[in-house]
Amino acid sequence: MPIIEGWEISPDCLGMYEKIASTEPLGSPIITSKCKLREVKKTTVDYGDGFLVVSDNGLVWRRRAGVDITGLTYLSSKKWRGKWIRWHDIANIVPTGYGETWVHLKKRKDGAILLDKKGNYKLIKWKLTLNRNKLEEKSDFKQRRINFGDIMLDVFKQKRVEIDPPSSDSRM
Repeated sequence: MPIIEGWEISPDCLGMYEKIASTEPLGSPIITSKCKLREVKKTTVDYGDGFLVVSDNGLVWRRRAGVDITGLTYLSSKKWRGKWIRWHDIANIVPTGYGETWVHLKKRKDGAILLDKKGNYKLIKWKLTLNRNKLEEKSDFKQRRINFGDIMLDVFKQKRVEIDPPSSDSRM
């Protein structure tokens, strides 16, 4: 599946895409966009603005280069390198509205998927919020926000697996 029309790489994100493509086993990209990532748990962790690539092999989010809120640079910090998730580590994708989507990840420890007392997956919940690409027309961005959740859900349904592999190279 090639990149969907309207979801091509923004000119200002080409360098970040090239870094991602050189370090992650992307496969064929399907959509790309500037995107904010929040991990929602007892206290929400806001990873900030970054760049999202959804591909045949999974999805990757990488924080944009710059300075974090404490004023410390994070360019070389492994903490901010990015997140890489294989489709088999995603339990569900839930479109929640205008440019937002929840991604429910299967929690792993030492490669093994963690289950709760009832035998259900323990989950990590991410909230992805679409950002406007540089030089993108407002009407185009509005349409992308409307379609974001449905596209993510459709790709997930096509790429998910029924049997969980015993280990994974996902970085959550």
